[in-house]
Amino acid sequence: MKSLAKPSPRKTAATENTEKRTTRLTRPALLVDEVVRAIRDMIVEGRVLPGERLSENVLAAELGVSTTPVREAIALLRREGLVTVQPQSGTYVFELQPGELNQLCELRFALEPAAVQLALDKPGSKLGDELAAIVEKMERAQAEKRTKDYLALDTAFHDAIIAASGNPYITNAYALIGAKMAALRNRLGDDPHHMEKSMREHVEIVSAIREKDLSRAANILVRHIARKEGSYWEHLDPDQASSFVSPARAD
Repeated sequence: MKSLAKPSPRKTAATENTEKRTTRLTRPALLVDEVVRAIRDMIVEGRVLPGERLSENVLAAELGVSTTPVREAIALLRREGLVTVQPQSGTYVFELQPGELNQLCELRFALEPAAVQLALDKPGSKLGDELAAIVEKMERAQAEKRTKDYLALDTAFHDAIIAASGNPYITNAYALIGAKMAALRNRLGDDPHHMEKSMREHVEIVSAIREKDLSRAANILVRHIARKEGSYWEHLDPDQASSFVSPARAD
């Protein structure tokens, strides 16, 4: 027997309200994501320079979209620290501020060793194998002098460590600096001294993780992040390099 009960006014209103909300979308939600990705790539890959002014109209024309998704994308990229917005002036590609590199490294000191520990705590973790595959590609890129590919793989290496934690809070925290760190790597260019030490340290990190030696992996990671000569410090924040002290790790 069918129920003759009428739907409650509250339920009807809620349903109508939901339907109204869903019909207000006038363009694909992913459009903004695509615009964010395109502008982020421009900054990370160095196709726009530090301090360069970004015009919403020019970007919209280049990407074939209106200025609305460009404006929304810029707001999201601002959260990642890739752009700065100056009132009455415009939007600019980020420039490293005094002491900022120190702060970025401090966050990495907290997140990356913690991610390794969480990954190693998982039975059957494949992090060592995943990193080894990336390192193999890095070695080929280095040998063939494909610097851009090497630096992209360097970023992928550290992203893989964070992802292996399985902790969304760690992942979200790292997302606040991940793109900026990738941009800083590309700004280093092809410094051979940096790349040689970087390659060796990546190999050592993989070895420690495969052996499930958390203490050694954490020590190498900290040294890798904090290393000054031939790295970010020397090129991008020389005034801070002399005063920065990395956190101590027990052997």
